[in-house]
Amino acid sequence: MKPYLFPLKPKPSESGFTIIESLLAIVVVGLLIVAIGPVIAFSAATRVQARRAEWATQAAQEYINGVRAGTIEDPEIHSLSQHQGVEYINHLRDLSTPPANGLDCKSRFKSGEDGYCDTPAPQTNQYSVYCFDGSNDGKCTTDEMQDFLIQVGGVQHEGSNGENAGYLLGLRVYRADAFEGGEPLKATDGEESQQALTHAGGLGDRKAPLFETITEITGINANYQDLCQRLSGC
Repeated sequence: MKPYLFPLKPKPSESGFTIIESLLAIVVVGLLIVAIGPVIAFSAATRVQARRAEWATQAAQEYINGVRAGTIEDPEIHSLSQHQGVEYINHLRDLSTPPANGLDCKSRFKSGEDGYCDTPAPQTNQYSVYCFDGSNDGKCTTDEMQDFLIQVGGVQHEGSNGENAGYLLGLRVYRADAFEGGEPLKATDGEESQQALTHAGGLGDRKAPLFETITEITGINANYQDLCQRLSGC
C-alpha cells in the first residue's frame, strides 16, 4: 500500500522587527523630523507674514480710496514754503513714528467715529493714526492679527486752500501689536528700508511697517499750480 502523503504544516514564521530594529527606525524618523521641522516652521511663518503683508496693503488701499472719495476725513496736513518737490517727499519720509504706548482706537464703521485714534494722539500738522478694524469688532486692539494702524500725514504748499487744493499723502501701515511693549516703532530712514520682510521666520519684526507709500490726493479745487508745486516745485 502506498503511504498517504500528508502536506507538511508550515513552520511559524519567525520574521519581524527586533527591538533593535524598531529603535533604529524610531531614531531615523526622529532625525528626519528634526531635519525638516525648521523648514516646515519657516514655511508656515513665511505664509503668515505674507498674508499679513497682503492684508496691510489692502488696508492702505482702502484708506486711500476712502480719502479720495471723501468717505474718510483727511489726515493732518502740513504746509511747506519750499518750492522743490523733493522737499515735500522728504518731509513725509521723515515723519516721526507714533509712540508705542498702547491703543485707544475705535473703527469708523462700528462706532460712528471718524476712525482716527485718540491714542496714539494725532500730532498737529504732522500726522494722524487711523484704525483699520480687520477683525470687525469696532476697535483696534493689540491681540487681533487683522487689526492695523495706519500712520498718515499730508503736505502741501504754504498758502494752498487746505485739503481742497490737494496734498501729498504719506502712509505707513503697522501691525496693531506693534503698539505694545514700549519699544519704539521703526520707519524707513533715508535709503535704508525698514519695511517688514515677508520671508522672516517666527513672528517677524512687529515694530517695522508692513507697507509704506507716498501718493497724491487731488482736492476738489486743485489746479495745475498746486500739483506742480508739490511734484516739481514750479
